[in-house]
Order: sequence, then structure tokens, then C-alpha cells
Amino acid sequence: MENSTNPLAKYTRQPKLFIDLPSKGNAYPSGALDKVEELEVYSMTANDEIAIKTPDGLFSGKATMGVIQNCVPSIKDANFITNRDLDYILAAIRIASYGDSISLTKVCESCENEDTFAFPLQQLLDHLTAAELVYETTVNEFKFKIRPLYYKEIVSNQQESVKLRRHLNQILSKLEDANERAEQIDLIYEQINEQTKNVICSVVTEVTTPDGTSETNHLFIKDFILNNESDFYNTIQDLYAKNAKALEIPAATVECSNCNKEQSIQPNLDYSSFFSKR
Repeated sequence: MENSTNPLAKYTRQPKLFIDLPSKGNAYPSGALDKVEELEVYSMTANDEIAIKTPDGLFSGKATMGVIQNCVPSIKDANFITNRDLDYILAAIRIASYGDSISLTKVCESCENEDTFAFPLQQLLDHLTAAELVYETTVNEFKFKIRPLYYKEIVSNQQESVKLRRHLNQILSKLEDANERAEQIDLIYEQINEQTKNVICSVVTEVTTPDGTSETNHLFIKDFILNNESDFYNTIQDLYAKNAKALEIPAATVECSNCNKEQSIQPNLDYSSFFSKR
């Protein structure tokens, strides 16, 4: 009888590093994570590398989700990875797979000389760990609690933005009548504004009134924010923007090998290039 046990199984990959999530698991729903500290991170498999290079899989988010769950088994549902943890996890997978730096090409702004630099990914991990984010704010004695965006929401927003940009480009290239073009462009910008409002309102999880009453119903909260004084919406939008700014990848200063001019570089987290082996 043929032996069905694979003799190569004992040589399967082992964890390359262990990470603690910067978020400490805050805002994750039950069942999305096994733990928040000492998560094992494995290198990508051949299947992972193939998946991450598939445009449709990247656009839908399925490829990235599959890679995350395969390389960090303690993450059971990558849909709910928060924007605070996302780049941290992806950088850790990159380190486990290819080493602790990524090669970046920079064309000098002064002499147009092209250099390749090694960007240290540990710098990105340290920055995301130390980033100070705020998830509560008070406006006119009303207290608002907000949460970070989930990965599935990030993907959905990106898909909608791409769709609207494509639609706008089609209008600009096909419609010759100026009035019709203006009308269609206005409609698209209305959709963009609606998308922005939905994102801002979706992260508000609780509103506490001056008399101490708390409301968690999303529809009631959205109606209150959008149909009230603009201070409420503007303050929440500003807080959302400040948190996003705090998570931006820090740039590194490098020097042109030809003219010695200092300039900045930072990795572009376009996942198809971020996970290329270079």
C-alpha cells in the first residue's frame, strides 16, 4: 500500500519572527484574532507570491487577505485588520520573506542621477508602534468615540475611488457638450462627497450627550452628525485625518551619489511592488 504521508512534511517552514500588534487588538471583533502578542510570522510561500502578483486578487483584496492569514496564522479574519495594524503586518511579512530592508530607486531632482537605496523596514515598524492615535473627542459637550477603519472598508473605499476616477476620465474623453460634461462631473463629485461622508460617519461608534445618554445606533449617529451644526462633522473629520497622518510611512533622508544632494525616499505600499523580491 502506498504511503500517503509526505516525508517532506517535517521540513515545512518555521516562523521567522514574532510580533505584537500595535493596536493591542482594540476594535477587533470576537474571533478575528487568536492573540495580540507574540504572533508568529512565516515567510510567503510560492502560492503567496503568485497570488500577490495577480491584479484582480489585489484589487479585490482577496490576495492580500490570503497572504496575511497564511503568513500570520493567528489572524483568523483579515477583513477586520485595522488600518493601524495593516502596514505593520505587511512589513513584518516582507521581513520574514526577504529580509529587513526594501530596495528603492530614486532619481535625483538636481542632476537626474538614479540611485538605489535600502530602506530599513524596522523604521516603519518602530514608527507604527509609537504612533499616537486619538479615538475620542468632545464637541459642544457631546463625546464621540471613533474606531479605526477595517481592511475590508479600506479595500471597498479604494475600489469606489477607482471606479469614480475611471468614470470621470471617460466623461472627460467622450462627452463633447460642455453643459452635459459639467452636469456629469457635478454628479461624480456628489458621489465622492457622499463616499467621504459615509467613511467619516462609519467610524463613529458612540455618542454621549451632555446629560450622559449614550447612543450606538449607526443610523441615528449618522443622521445626528450630518443634520446638525457643522462643528460635529468637521471635528470628527479632522481627527480622522490626523490619525491617518500619524500612520503615514516616515521618509528617510538619502544622498545622491553623483551630486551629494540630500533628498527623501519612502516605500510605496502598492502591494504588487512592495512584495517583489528586491
